[in-house]
Amino acid sequence: MDKELLLYNYFANQLTEDEQLLFDELLENDLDFKAQFEFEKDLKRVIKEYVNEDLKEKLVGYEREIRGKDKSKPSKWRFKNWSIAASIALLIGLGWIGIKSFSGPDYNELYQDNFEGYPNTVYTISRADGDSTKERDAFAAYEAGDYEKAVAAFQELRSTGGISHVDFYQALSYLQLGKNTQAIDLLKNVMLNDEVFRAEANWYLALAYLKDSDKINAVAALKRQVQDFEYNKEKAEALLRELD
Repeated sequence: MDKELLLYNYFANQLTEDEQLLFDELLENDLDFKAQFEFEKDLKRVIKEYVNEDLKEKLVGYEREIRGKDKSKPSKWRFKNWSIAASIALLIGLGWIGIKSFSGPDYNELYQDNFEGYPNTVYTISRADGDSTKERDAFAAYEAGDYEKAVAAFQELRSTGGISHVDFYQALSYLQLGKNTQAIDLLKNVMLNDEVFRAEANWYLALAYLKDSDKINAVAALKRQVQDFEYNKEKAEALLRELD
């Protein structure tokens, strides 16, 4: 897939699950791609700090203009701050950022800023232990970041009635793979059936909704986090302010 289009879809909150996997792989292994991503992310943040409501309206109007049938009419805008104008024009021209992102929160960015993997607190893995069990294989894969293998191993444990809290760690493995739908289903199950990880499950459920740009459910989960749990309560409050 074209890297420029991949960046555009990221900033427009339009990545599919497969595109998210490719995006994460490039971000980890392609230094040029990562540098371009960091540049666009930083530039977008700077622009957001200075763009006022009037400029937002003009940007939306400009987006409509360039998407319309008649693209021959030149823009007649006049900007007081030409450095900001040049940066915005660059982003528009390269197609790496959607103008609509100025009018609301960047869900991908909020997700990335708040998501952290959860440690294995269930199954102790001894590095000197050469024994291979289903439980050890599953949590060893999880700790090693081999989430595809972890998902498969946790699924087998679930089907055989293995160790407790498997749903929670399988859900987090799905999140790491960008498979939000599967993660959400499992996290809901944890909320209903696993008292130990209920607070954590609700937090990650909120993040999963955030990644899906599902503001209504994300806000509901974040409010529940603030009202019912102490885990990441301050982070939930901060996210609610961002989404307000």
